Amino acid sequence: MAEPNLVLGWFAAFVGAIGFGSFAVPIKGDAATKVDIDPLVMQSYKSLMCFLTSWLVVLLGQQVTFTWWGVVSGLFWVPGGAFNIFAIRNAGLAISQGIVASSIVMVSFIWGNIIFKEPAKSQVMAYLSVWLIMGGLYGMSYYSTSDWVDNTDHHHDHEATSSDHDYDFEEDEQDAFLNDGSTSSASYENEPSPSNPLANSLEISPASPGREKQATPGSGAIVVCGKTFQRRNLGLISALLCGTWGGSCLVPMHYSKGDTGGLGYVISFGTGALLVTIWMWIFRFLYMIAKLKSIREGYAVLPPFHFKVMWLPGATAGTLWSLGNVGSIVAVQQLGQGVGYPASQAALLVAGLWGIFYYREVTRPTTVIKWFMSAFVTIFGILLLGYESSSTGGPGR
Repeated sequence: MAEPNLVLGWFAAFVGAIGFGSFAVPIKGDAATKVDIDPLVMQSYKSLMCFLTSWLVVLLGQQVTFTWWGVVSGLFWVPGGAFNIFAIRNAGLAISQGIVASSIVMVSFIWGNIIFKEPAKSQVMAYLSVWLIMGGLYGMSYYSTSDWVDNTDHHHDHEATSSDHDYDFEEDEQDAFLNDGSTSSASYENEPSPSNPLANSLEISPASPGREKQATPGSGAIVVCGKTFQRRNLGLISALLCGTWGGSCLVPMHYSKGDTGGLGYVISFGTGALLVTIWMWIFRFLYMIAKLKSIREGYAVLPPFHFKVMWLPGATAGTLWSLGNVGSIVAVQQLGQGVGYPASQAALLVAGLWGIFYYREVTRPTTVIKWFMSAFVTIFGILLLGYESSSTGGPGR
């Protein structure tokens, strides 16, 4: 077996952190906001790019291999990825990625330490690291919420008054299904475009203080099963679901045989992701047919792909995620699971930088400092957990 290349391993971990921490930027951008992109549509762009870019491993000398365990991975990753997109759009970039990254590591610890019975150097230190992650996560959640709450109290009071009115949910829901979304996005048509040509193409111009909170649907409410919830709260729940469900996406690789592990698993993963995405569209179509009792209306209410607007942001998001995925795998190969995988989870710090300084999700200097202190506690816990435990987690975004 070849000696590990530490320089390559740390570079791959850096690439993984940049990819995982930055793929959400186009999802949060003006293009996605303008068309109010559907989570499954955006996930479809990610899945397609994951499949297409997976074949690039052949250029690295990797033989083409396939295992059906890649499809099982897709069953974890695709729904988890859709949850993550909803979380980013409605809860904010910084807090959602903090929850995702931390919960992924904890899920990885559970699989490795409890289910697979992989040894830890010290059980006490391993569990201490979990508590550090939970404490840091609480801090990030609290300090990324305080600015939001202060700026939306009046808005929430208004919504609470409005929600007292009775309405026929089934009728409203069907009207919403038959709405193509053009009305909800009309307010964004006159947004000024940035001067930078690339930023103009991606439509990810930075927000002025408070602009992101006003422009995204995250400050409103959403009706689920006849009950009204704040979008931000559902976004936080979605981030947790992404981490807990999607965080198991590389566990099936534990059962793959032969040379289908490591980089040999990338093509299987990409193929499985594409297949599961297609299955989810078929299921959604059949559900709408059953609900509306019409094939034509069932097809009409499926969300559009907005290809002219979203092809570049969608391809960029998918490529960045795929880059992070490959970087994470290479880092684990070269540095080991205990160092390589946790190192790539520095993505939560990268995502936090985007959320705080680019989208201005947190604006008060003291709050920003406290958020960073919480983020560093979380990262320290992640690194300590990775050092103490050799779990088999993976990127679940």
